[in-house]
Amino acid sequence: MHGTLPASEIPAAPPVLDPAAAAALREKLIADAVAELRPNIQKHGGDCELVKIEGTTVHVKLTGNCVGCVLASVTIQGVQGRLMAKLGFPIRVVPAA
Repeated sequence: MHGTLPASEIPAAPPVLDPAAAAALREKLIADAVAELRPNIQKHGGDCELVKIEGTTVHVKLTGNCVGCVLASVTIQGVQGRLMAKLGFPIRVVPAA
């Protein structure tokens, strides 16, 4: 049959992660993305700390020069953009209370 791959050449399906493993992987990706951003924020005298993750909402704490800065919301948006690019799905980043 034309255009059909032999069974030996059909790629295997990716492994399915159990919910706990998927959540752990998602949390690691989020933590890694926040860690990647920290040096740039620290250059300006601020910092960003991952506080907690609730579903698709990530709570971060901005410290140092970020506190009271008029561009703090831009920093939050940057963190959100980086997370969405890494994870491949929408995520909400909010400042921790």
